[in-house]
Amino acid sequence: MTNDPFSAAASLDELLTQTQQALSSMRSRAGGHADGEPGELLRAEGTAADGQVRAVAVQGGRLESVTVDPALAGTGWETVCGHVVAAANAALAELDAQVSASARADVDALAARLGGLPEQSVRQMEMFSQAMEGVVARLNRSGDAAAPAERPA
Repeated sequence: MTNDPFSAAASLDELLTQTQQALSSMRSRAGGHADGEPGELLRAEGTAADGQVRAVAVQGGRLESVTVDPALAGTGWETVCGHVVAAANAALAELDAQVSASARADVDALAARLGGLPEQSVRQMEMFSQAMEGVVARLNRSGDAAAPAERPA
């Protein structure tokens, strides 16, 4: 690496830019693509009444679909509604587990990417400081050469 202060500053700027990109990437994966297109949503299914009622929940805590087997029609609305609630709650509970696992994975990935950031930033600042000391020393030397020599009296 060089002792050039502009190079050291550029390296530090690059490090900060990479950090911002990593955070932006994590955020965009959590809510879809950064360009506004919907991303791959997490999806979970829950069932009730021995599979006769199925509910599918998607990321954001929304129900995508509920399917009830027509064979349940004779059991009464209260029973069918109870099964729908049970299937929806099972789907939402599974979705919650998937979101938690995904968030843990995102945090772990971010920690891995940023794990060496403190050491790297210290190295960059040391390089910058050394480069600035070199610039000051050169300025002092050139200032000494330009100053008129003192004559003894």
